Amino acid sequence: MGAFPWNHSSKIGSVPTARPRTAGPFPGASPLFAAAVLRDADHRATSRHGIPSIVLMERAGLESARVIWARYPNSRKALVVVGSGNNGGDGMVVARHLAEAGWRVEVVSVDGSPPATPDAHVVSNIAIGLGVSLRAFDAMAPMPEGAVVVDALLGTGSHGAPRDPLDRVIAWMNGARGPVVALDLPSGVGADTGAVPGKVVRADLTITYHGDKVGLHVAPGREHVGEVVVIDIGIPTAVTSEVAGWLFGPSAAAAIPAKRSDGHKYSAGAVVMVTGSPGMTGAAVLAGTAALRAGAGLVVATVPAPLSPIMSAQVAEVMFAPVADEDGALCAASVDEILTQAGRASALALGPGIGRAPATAEAVTGLVERSGLPMVLDADGLWHIGDTPERLRKHAGGLILTPHSGEAARLLGISRDDVDAGRIAAARSLAVRSGAVVVLKGPGTLVCDPEGGLAVCAHGSPALSTAGTGDVLTGIITASLAKGMPPFAAAVAAVSAHASAGEATGHGDGTLAGDLAAALPAVIAAARTA
Repeated sequence: MGAFPWNHSSKIGSVPTARPRTAGPFPGASPLFAAAVLRDADHRATSRHGIPSIVLMERAGLESARVIWARYPNSRKALVVVGSGNNGGDGMVVARHLAEAGWRVEVVSVDGSPPATPDAHVVSNIAIGLGVSLRAFDAMAPMPEGAVVVDALLGTGSHGAPRDPLDRVIAWMNGARGPVVALDLPSGVGADTGAVPGKVVRADLTITYHGDKVGLHVAPGREHVGEVVVIDIGIPTAVTSEVAGWLFGPSAAAAIPAKRSDGHKYSAGAVVMVTGSPGMTGAAVLAGTAALRAGAGLVVATVPAPLSPIMSAQVAEVMFAPVADEDGALCAASVDEILTQAGRASALALGPGIGRAPATAEAVTGLVERSGLPMVLDADGLWHIGDTPERLRKHAGGLILTPHSGEAARLLGISRDDVDAGRIAAARSLAVRSGAVVVLKGPGTLVCDPEGGLAVCAHGSPALSTAGTGDVLTGIITASLAKGMPPFAAAVAAVSAHASAGEATGHGDGTLAGDLAAALPAVIAAARTA
């Protein structure tokens, strides 16, 4: 048998395999689906269009085998680990087609029995009848050297931590001495959440069926999936599905409006940055510079009066306006002066470097309640809200929060570990309680709105893990708001530009936050011309 063609990909911006019922809300948006929705698509293909479910299983296994053949042509050995359900059935089809293509194939199940669901039982009998060997799991058995290990143990219907003996099988697979390929999703990853409550397979490649799953792109699950390839299993184009969220890449930054040829600095977006406290003067410079690099026409940083000479000497392009202070910190008396400066602005950022002085809490409350401008609340601005995000509903101009996991935990009154274990639930809870769009920073940054909208960033760099990069993101988001973008769209476009800048600096682990700001014009221009 000749080599299988390999022609399926999940690259951002490619035509999706599953058909969403709504168009993507930003450039390059790729749909993400809930597992139940994709199971319903299978059911409708069968019940409405007469396609036997076993045909879909056969197609899934065949196309998976083709991908494996093409990706690992020199291996010619496979160990397929199957569970008792339909995911195990997919694995049996893969095993059969690889064996038919001349590979040495061995199948392992927990107790040596084949998968038991009706379709899986049929395809298992076919594979075994054609000579595919099936044996019971033995933790002491060595992994075949260089074999492709295929994880077909648990499917999208599995929930919670894998229990014994499944957890021991997963640990055994993780001792593979060759590549690991997961079918539909790695066993142990939550299909809809990315949660990893127990043992989990570490895959190099995940071949997922019909549509991309949310959990494959949300931490911590995303760290275990490797590359994701979405394959067509033969569900008709007439079957459309509700989208659970959207995956976005570098092209989403193209949505940031360019300056008009007939415009001026105010039409390009005028920004007020509320920032500065003793010992934290750099945040204003980073956020203000990033806003200008993202295309804002004007940035005014309102800072405690004693700090103004220090900060204005650091950068020429950002204007600094001294306001009333209390021992060098913003205070209630600062609010009226800040609102005056904001009179001609079109967006406001509150928080970078403002510090945690008790007096500053009154300034934060006053600005949230009295400013009608679209606003980004970040850093110490979030700290002053405490664990009562409901207070933020008093803001009338459109609000974006940009917490990392620790800040989100404090706002929600839960632990950081709880946030990291359930990032989507945490972001959605905060969005609902605050009435704001939430940008939950971290691996696979999430953007959520109070109505349930979800977007997941597909790119980025470890270079973003350095002080000040959050200030840069605040500047980009505020510039996007100042250009008239709605909060959800502004957040997505800015996160995209920020992630691309982290990839583009070329300084690796030595990247500084200022390097990101410098890279912004090029990455935004590249997104617009892609």
